[in-house]
Amino acid sequence: MTSMHNIHTVVKEGLGKKISLAPVALKYPFPERPVRALGLVNMNGEVFTSEKLLRVVCMKLTLPVYITVCSTFIRPKLEYDLPVLSCEVVCLGKRRMVLLDIHRTGGMPERPQDADFFNKLVQIRDGYPELFTNRIKMGGDTIQTVFSQAACQFKITKDLDARASTLIAEYLGCFADLINKTSPLAGDALKQAQESFEKYLKTIVDHDPGVKFNKVLFGKKGGVERALDIFYGL
Repeated sequence: MTSMHNIHTVVKEGLGKKISLAPVALKYPFPERPVRALGLVNMNGEVFTSEKLLRVVCMKLTLPVYITVCSTFIRPKLEYDLPVLSCEVVCLGKRRMVLLDIHRTGGMPERPQDADFFNKLVQIRDGYPELFTNRIKMGGDTIQTVFSQAACQFKITKDLDARASTLIAEYLGCFADLINKTSPLAGDALKQAQESFEKYLKTIVDHDPGVKFNKVLFGKKGGVERALDIFYGL
């Protein structure tokens, strides 16, 4: 039976069937055991890139008391003006918490031409009613405005691991299809996308959760360097 502890295998195999991935050599390679966490936290994972993807991050965080956090983050390159996929799977014993979404970043609205894409995601989600008997709402109303209409936030037990893995695989496949059929921007549209991202980037160091978490583990300088390298290729 598929285990949510191995969700990154599902991610890499599923995405790899549609997109050719190349590994990225990080400035600070995995695995790492942050000194600030007294060596009790183990960070491991892999990072990839492709023709159209800036980053595919598969990162696993192992904490004391048998907590494992599997994070997946897929960011297309700027010139394709696409949303990002984020997935957090938290495993504690037989319990799981899953946060899955494909959404715009930097306050950008969904593109009208992507309406069919998001409608398809909602249809996929609606095919798994057994996963949503215990819905959750993370981060309060403010953070909820960032999520798309297709966001999935739920708690399950390990007997539903296979179903949750299949849901994630279906979202990945739908996202890969969107990426493969999208052409790059040019001219004023590309310039506007670049300007919007530069404004967004200025807020990342202070507000992005990934950056904040790395600051806690590695200090301000080391944390910012790691987060920007892992998630943004900077």
